[in-house]
Amino acid sequence: MRKYILVILAAFVLISCKQQVADPQVEAAQSLTARILPTQVQNIDFTCEPGEEDVYRFEAKDGRLSITANNANSMAMALNDYLKDYCKTTVTWYVEDEVPQPAVLPATNGVVTRKALCEHRFFLNYCTFGYTLNWWKWNQWERLIDWMALNGVTMALANTGQEAVWQRVWRKHGMTDEQIRAYFTGPSYLAWHRMVNIDKWNGPLPQDWIDGQVELQKKIIARETSLGISPILSAFSGHVPEQLQAQYPEADIRKLSDWANYGDKYNCWYLNPVEPLFQQIADEFLAEQKALFGQATHIYGLDLFNEIDPPCITPEYLNKVSQLTWESLQKSDPDAIWLQMAWTFYHDSDIWSNEIIQAYLDPVPKGRMLLLDYYCEMAEIYRTTDRFYGHDYIWSYLGNFGGNTCITGNTKDVAARLDRVYAEGGENFKGVGGTLEGFGVSPFMYEYILDRAWEKKKEVSDWILDVADRHAGVADENFRAGWKQLYEKVYITDHVSLDGSLMTSLPTMESNPRRFLYSIKPQIPYNNADLMKVWDLFTQNRLSETPSFRFDCVNVGRQYMENRFHLDFFQLMDAYRKKDLARAEALVAEMTELMDDVNRLISTHHYYLCGKWNKEARSWGRTKAEQDYYEFDARSIISIWGGKLSHYANRCWNGILDDVYKPTWVNFFDLILYSIKTDTAFNYARFMTLASYFEWNWVTAHQQYISEPVGDSYDISRELYQKWSAR
Repeated sequence: MRKYILVILAAFVLISCKQQVADPQVEAAQSLTARILPTQVQNIDFTCEPGEEDVYRFEAKDGRLSITANNANSMAMALNDYLKDYCKTTVTWYVEDEVPQPAVLPATNGVVTRKALCEHRFFLNYCTFGYTLNWWKWNQWERLIDWMALNGVTMALANTGQEAVWQRVWRKHGMTDEQIRAYFTGPSYLAWHRMVNIDKWNGPLPQDWIDGQVELQKKIIARETSLGISPILSAFSGHVPEQLQAQYPEADIRKLSDWANYGDKYNCWYLNPVEPLFQQIADEFLAEQKALFGQATHIYGLDLFNEIDPPCITPEYLNKVSQLTWESLQKSDPDAIWLQMAWTFYHDSDIWSNEIIQAYLDPVPKGRMLLLDYYCEMAEIYRTTDRFYGHDYIWSYLGNFGGNTCITGNTKDVAARLDRVYAEGGENFKGVGGTLEGFGVSPFMYEYILDRAWEKKKEVSDWILDVADRHAGVADENFRAGWKQLYEKVYITDHVSLDGSLMTSLPTMESNPRRFLYSIKPQIPYNNADLMKVWDLFTQNRLSETPSFRFDCVNVGRQYMENRFHLDFFQLMDAYRKKDLARAEALVAEMTELMDDVNRLISTHHYYLCGKWNKEARSWGRTKAEQDYYEFDARSIISIWGGKLSHYANRCWNGILDDVYKPTWVNFFDLILYSIKTDTAFNYARFMTLASYFEWNWVTAHQQYISEPVGDSYDISRELYQKWSAR
């Protein structure tokens, strides 16, 4: 209640100031401040000094903060830097995380000035719209957009509401609404439909969903634009419904290759850009998109053949396709810039040789294509393609696949790679970005990437100590030591696809490889005892009630126990091979106990609640049938997925841990122990039958789980630390 009273008071203050606020840049910055810092908005003054470079300066004295910058985006960045450096405050991307309000604005001892080092700061991934953003309402988007502005983001994918545009287009080509909605996938899978990977899966898409997303997108675009964030919309890539083949039998419309073993029924269809129909659809789409959402930007996300085979794999063919696609886009919008993921060059490197990449890029004039080097912590494509053969590019950190809940990220290596791209990236290096597939992790790595888009304040080893201070809300010796230990000994490997937790994977015997196990090594990449030490340091004292402090206490404890489970598994396999029943029974007991304790700990924080996810999905439905459909879709994407992607999301969440993974593991344990006791082979067929039952039963059921945290994060974390450190 107190939070909402503060927001209302801030709104009154803001209204009273509006007579004095003539500049829309200042007004946007004031509005953001009222949302984030309602108790102090009346003590913060903004001044806009327009200029070509993004730059800010601020000074605080006598309880007032003055910020001067070239636009609202730089003002927001200045505000956040002040909050982080002087108020020890973290603003997360979740609206559920309240922002600590300083009683007095601390003085700065002079003017602080900082300038941006690059033009573009990019955020989001197409997949984020399937793994995190699918069910968000406006209040959640509002906080995310504020977070982006506070971290200086200037470009963000804006895919929400796209299906309404396509519905208008396909109606013009003789398709009924029923056919169009059946062509779309379910809400959670629309990201892969938009990337031209699958059609129809979990469809048809309800009309209420399509209409509701339009209104949401209008708000997203308006807010992002006001804060200097260019919303990146889409353009026509050649992806068409299968029905158009019958409508235009003379046109070259062909089925594309299978994606992720979904099967022929769900393959996408592609219209050859040489056809006159291609330009017609391209024009119609951009016209309808503009009619619905306005002309917020001239940068369009356009990706051909992402994770699928082109109809023909030759330099000549891909050069021609690229040329015709570019010409079509330019005719539709003469000011267009083509934003292209470089992910496909990495993912399908057996197809995309340097010769083919260059042939594909060459038709687009320099300055009119912007490449997202998508996964630079692992593979910097700019370094192997002569800086994308002169085309502008953005260095991006991916950092998380599927919203996996795991502690990964090589902070030192990322810092070194950023140093190198700033030194060697060339004039066509235009910015940095974060391309995470899902949230549910600490934002600190993405905050670091975006912070490095500005003049360097300090080395990463010192920057990490600032993270500790603002997460705790105070400068605490133990908490700082814990974060230093994380930086030096735990954050030493990058996250890779399929690199999830064994506890939240489907178990297997070594002779029967099953999802994930082939990527999980017998040893974790760091000493789990080092993480135990961090857990101790983090829970030495209750430092604050900040959301980030609570999250750190839960996150480290969760990871330690998951790692211990992981190491126990390989000991269990050894006991199984040696027919050591007593040892196997002891390990089974400990692993079962670890699952229960992890579930108890994660239940204390909203980052880890499947009930919250399900509740948000159901909130989009007007009828019970719609609500059940949305919940089915929401459960599917984080479990069975589809095709060969079972349990790709790999999340340690209350609800799926206790009702899918635990019963599956208990079944596995029972069969292991029975095999040892009877000296018979492990019954893999029985195990898989029951595992599939647990999965499907959970996806199709509608059990209610907690959607709000239960228990005290700090107290339970400390209690569990003491328990497991004593063993």
